[in-house]
Amino acid sequence: MANASYRGFTLQTAKQSPDIWQVRIKTHVLSGNLAAVKKSIDWWCDTASLIDPSEFESVGKAREAASSAAAEDHFNGFTLKNDTGEANAWYCFFNGRLIKGSKLALQKHIEAYLIAKQRAEAQQRK
Repeated sequence: MANASYRGFTLQTAKQSPDIWQVRIKTHVLSGNLAAVKKSIDWWCDTASLIDPSEFESVGKAREAASSAAAEDHFNGFTLKNDTGEANAWYCFFNGRLIKGSKLALQKHIEAYLIAKQRAEAQQRK
C-alpha cells in the first residue's frame, strides 16, 4: 500500500487496486484515481465542502477527448493551432504576439501583413 501526502492530507492506495487512491477528510473517506482525489482535496481546502472524486473523473476524460481534437496547420511559415476543435479557437504566435480567431481570419491577417511587407520593401528599393 503506497502512501503520499498532498496539502496536508495522507493519500493511500486501496487494497484492491494500485490505481485507486483514498484520503480521509474529517470522517469521510474519498476514493478514486489520483488526479480526482487531489482535485477533491483542493476543493475541500478552497471551499470547505466535500465533492466525491467521481465527479472529477469525468473532467479528466473530457480534457483527453478535447486534446484528441487538436489540429495544427502551417501557413506561409506560421503555425496555426487549435487545441479544442472549435471553429473560432485557432491561434498563432505572429510577430511576437498571440493572435486568435477563426482559421480563415488568421490566414487573411497573415496574408495582409505579408503583402504590406512586400510593398514596403519594394518602395525602399526605389
